[in-house]
Amino acid sequence: MGNGGILFWNCTRNRNSSPRCEQRVLANHSATTLKTGMAADWLGSLVSINCGSSLGVYQGEVSSVDQSCQTISLRQPFHNGVKCPVPEVTFSAIDIKDLKILEIRNGNAQISTSFSTKTSSAPVAVPKGDSRTVEIVNSPQHCSKSFGDRHLDVPKGFRRRHNSWSSSSRGANQATPKKNGLKNGNNQMRQRDDECFGDGMDDGLDADFDFEGNLALFDKAAVFSEIDTSERRNGARSRGTPYEQTPSRYRHDENIIEGKPVVYRQITVPQPGTKEYCTDSGLVVPSITYELHRRLLSVAERYGLTLERRLEMTGVCASQMALTLLGGPNRFTPKNLHQRPTVALLCGPHVQGAQGISCGRHLANHEVEVVLFLPNVGKMLDSVTSELTLFVKTGGKLVSNVKDLPDTPVDLIINCLDCHGNTFLVDQPWYHAAADWANQNRAPVLSLDPPVCGQGQAVEAKWSLSLCLPLPLGEGAGRVYLCDIGVPRQVFQEVGIKYLSPFGCKFVIPLHSA
Repeated sequence: MGNGGILFWNCTRNRNSSPRCEQRVLANHSATTLKTGMAADWLGSLVSINCGSSLGVYQGEVSSVDQSCQTISLRQPFHNGVKCPVPEVTFSAIDIKDLKILEIRNGNAQISTSFSTKTSSAPVAVPKGDSRTVEIVNSPQHCSKSFGDRHLDVPKGFRRRHNSWSSSSRGANQATPKKNGLKNGNNQMRQRDDECFGDGMDDGLDADFDFEGNLALFDKAAVFSEIDTSERRNGARSRGTPYEQTPSRYRHDENIIEGKPVVYRQITVPQPGTKEYCTDSGLVVPSITYELHRRLLSVAERYGLTLERRLEMTGVCASQMALTLLGGPNRFTPKNLHQRPTVALLCGPHVQGAQGISCGRHLANHEVEVVLFLPNVGKMLDSVTSELTLFVKTGGKLVSNVKDLPDTPVDLIINCLDCHGNTFLVDQPWYHAAADWANQNRAPVLSLDPPVCGQGQAVEAKWSLSLCLPLPLGEGAGRVYLCDIGVPRQVFQEVGIKYLSPFGCKFVIPLHSA
């Protein structure tokens, strides 16, 4: 459109009542004969005005055309696809670079034209040297991209793209009905949603969905009962109803494909004790009598599992358990050497005392401050003497008087005062003194290889560590643990015990009362 040109529209109908639109651009010297009614026929049409790169592209509904001032006004304008904050914008003909008629309306009735896949443009008389034209756009692609395609013949099932123009261009009788009782904030939010996402098809979604009424139509118990009946009739495994107990889940380390049923009683003894225990995995571990326990160790020693080897194995397992009780890797780090734990070892002059000394040697090698109490009773067993010789080489502290034990609470007390089948110890002064010190100290107690219930055990323990197979321990033994000292399976068979190791990948396992 030339500078200073006049906008002129004219529309006539042919025999088929289809619009034939003409656009003309006249020069200033020929604009005096325009009539107001001819431009008024195009009021309400949707147009797109290109004002160049500086002002951009405006789209809206033609509200007025002033021929004398050479201006055109748009109602509800959009600037570069964004709705303008003002309700109306007026353009001068000198600023208009290009004008496209997107939708032709005659009054309140809209004139629908047959769209083609190509953009039809009708160039009009333009001042010489000016190549700008006014086009009427009938392209469905352009209309759907700019203002929606509500009047296109869309295939069934095709989902239209939502846009802002389709809802904002509704007439007064097409406004989305609002609910009664909504707050102003909800109305504004709903209006904003309509402007952004409405496409003329959302009017039927204003009613709230009745969730409770819809859920009441579903009879869950009847449906599950029907599924269960159908599966049982077809011989399929029932998945269970809501009223049945939920099956247990498999752990990450469990095998879901079982080759054969699991036998939990894998250890049977000819002379069972008075108690039974079970492991974390459910395996039953029966207790044995002290006579059977002594016979088992005697046969093992005959096969080569000597006392020295059993002492070493017991010391390793007991020290490993003690290190775990003291804090494990959270405490034994190079940054925590200034807080070395203190362990008090109470040992007697017997085999159980030698086991405790072996445990103390391993603890001292792991930077634990060990205070060993061993009474001076004259001649001792060779096993006690040999273990004591190794212990003093580690730098541990050795005391023979209870008064030399720490006055403050220690981190752990390991009790090795008691002996199997020897009740004379309870009458010894050093035994009573050491037991009283342990009971008055507020540190937890670990009993190593405690005797059968009723024999000694003047110190109440929090944990007890049994060897090979447990003895029927009393309530004062605390929680029972079992350690593997390496007895071969053939040794168990010789004493009449059917044995399958319950230890798995560990050497020390917890036991629970069955």
